[in-house]
Amino acid sequence: MWLSKKITENSGDSPFTAFVSFSDGSSVGLGSSSGSGSAALFLPYGIECVPPRGEQAVVVPSGRTRCAVGIRSKNSLRLEPGEIALYSKGGASIILKNDGRVLINGQEF
Repeated sequence: MWLSKKITENSGDSPFTAFVSFSDGSSVGLGSSSGSGSAALFLPYGIECVPPRGEQAVVVPSGRTRCAVGIRSKNSLRLEPGEIALYSKGGASIILKNDGRVLINGQEF
């Protein structure tokens, strides 16, 4: 919350959500009740993704630029608090469990 307030305090624009209509990995096309457009895609260093169509994104306006800063989590893998998962639309997954186990495509390591 603090970050979104700090980013938008000079522009007067507020963060909003929109649905991904296309993505090329560096930007996303967006559709929302307030119209459509595109936004630069920002992710943590070392993580890359191309969000699939229909996912809900958080968009932060910053001057003339709009930045997509995240995709809504669905917790479809039923993670416990503190666990982390990486997964693809095709079903591949890596899950870091709280008890130290690592699950790769469901197989324990």
